[in-house]
Amino acid sequence: MKVLLITISLRPNSPKIIFPIGPGYIATAIHDAGHDLTIYDLDALRPSDEEIEKYIKNVKCDVVAMGCMVTGYRYVKKLCQIIKKYHKVPIIVGNSVATSIPETLLNKTKADIGVVGEGDVTIVELLKALENKTPLENVKGIFFREGKKIIFTPDREIIPDLSVLPMIKYELFNMKTYLDRCRTNVTEPYPIEYDKIRALPVNTARGCIFNCTFCYHVFKMKRYRTRPIEKICEEIKHLRDEYGVNYIQFFDELTLYNRDQAYKFAQGIIDSGLKFWWNADCRAGLFKETDLDLALKLKEAGCQALGYSLE
Repeated sequence: MKVLLITISLRPNSPKIIFPIGPGYIATAIHDAGHDLTIYDLDALRPSDEEIEKYIKNVKCDVVAMGCMVTGYRYVKKLCQIIKKYHKVPIIVGNSVATSIPETLLNKTKADIGVVGEGDVTIVELLKALENKTPLENVKGIFFREGKKIIFTPDREIIPDLSVLPMIKYELFNMKTYLDRCRTNVTEPYPIEYDKIRALPVNTARGCIFNCTFCYHVFKMKRYRTRPIEKICEEIKHLRDEYGVNYIQFFDELTLYNRDQAYKFAQGIIDSGLKFWWNADCRAGLFKETDLDLALKLKEAGCQALGYSLE
């Protein structure tokens, strides 16, 4: 199938940009399943409304997929209208804009199918069902309209072992743009001259060990899962060798959540022999007055900054 994957820009007027890890995994799954994939990366390209409509009008596709945080709902709604204006193809929407407001998504936009939670396996099964015209009821982890009724299929089981996930196929994206712009997310003081920083984000886990009432994410109430440090370092080595990356932004809901886990994480980086700078998010209260050794261990591993979850 010809699949058009659209990555949405949530802050189209901001100079900051960060590589889209979620769509990266979905794009990799679609590509590895053998589909003819085209990525229209709105965050990297920052096209005008007129350019977006012109592109969508002329693109050839059998299905369109997109997804973002729920705060991007208005962009999803607008894109769905443009797509349906020119193409009679199914529109699939994922991430928290689908998981958190399924009825609103299908009732108020022209989206056809929503993906709930983790999409790596679901998107492949869903595309196969659309291609073979088999019942969508057989695909776990989705919702769709049938007449006036919205049908929810059984929940998709989480991927228990994240080590089975393939590495993101970064070459599918405009890496020059991301390497030029991701450094805008690096905080001062810079470890080297700003123009020499080559930064990209990497995920270490899915979900969060906490259940804060003010927060919503697609792994809410799902088991927190971490990637093996060996797999994380393997990916960083690839990014270093292929793209010259020297600064990693660990881009998780929560990366460091207690002393033992943080210490082992840092030691794993040290043991890998890789040299790079990095930042991450940690829980408030990670450090106590007696934890100077942990701070020194993180610094030895290349840590430059930590963002605290002060809530």
